Amino acid sequence: MSTQRAPRESLSSMLGIQQRGPRVYGAALESFWGATTPGDLLARATLATTAERREAPTAHQALFFSAPPPDVELSFACEAVGAGRERVTVHHGDARVCEVVVRYGSDEPGINYQSTRPPAGVPSPDDLPSEREVAASEGWEPYAVGPIESRRISAYAPVASDEPSVWVGWLRPREELPDELGLQAGARAFSSEYRSHWAIERRLGSDFPSTELTLLDHSLWVHHAIPWNDWWLVTTRSDVGARGRCLSRREIFARDGTLIASAIWEARARAHS
Repeated sequence: MSTQRAPRESLSSMLGIQQRGPRVYGAALESFWGATTPGDLLARATLATTAERREAPTAHQALFFSAPPPDVELSFACEAVGAGRERVTVHHGDARVCEVVVRYGSDEPGINYQSTRPPAGVPSPDDLPSEREVAASEGWEPYAVGPIESRRISAYAPVASDEPSVWVGWLRPREELPDELGLQAGARAFSSEYRSHWAIERRLGSDFPSTELTLLDHSLWVHHAIPWNDWWLVTTRSDVGARGRCLSRREIFARDGTLIASAIWEARARAHS
């Protein structure tokens, strides 16, 4: 039986897989206060396919079918599904948990451009209060733990009905990550979904605590496989909710403004029963 414990502080010690057979891996997901997070699934699936391909992935598309418990080993079965693509099917016993298709590309030269830039006037993470300082002042200090540290820029308050629902902040691992191919690829996948509810929370305001969010699908495109050894600027936006489905998107920038990755996902929102 899993406990309600908080996640570990070290992302590198949290993420891990063990080979159980030809193209099959096992891993037990981390406990996030007694539940699991889809970003952990994405990270472990990425580790599995990277172990097979031994190169950095360029894109991921995931479908989620059920939420597995923490501390129970899942099966990650890899299958080549075309040139440069691997599909990972994740099972908890006989139950299918998710499927992730991971695409791998080449490093050959090609067209390069970037028109998207970070928000103007963003303060440096070094000039912002720590996550624990902010949490202590706002009353959520027990949750200012885990493998990722944040420096929030957006206001904590809900947005008005005519205001875009955006969360902007800096993220980095609490402990330095080794510059190892699979671990860095898994960490990028983890960062693309980490606290994906933030923008929806700002939109729902006082209704958020009574709302259950279930991630349905998630897509990630990695533009630059930059090692995560510094603060990354993350913008998360939720522009539309329709018939109980909320669409969100995220951009991840390096300090110098390089767009590292883009992600988009849809979650089902329901009132708690």
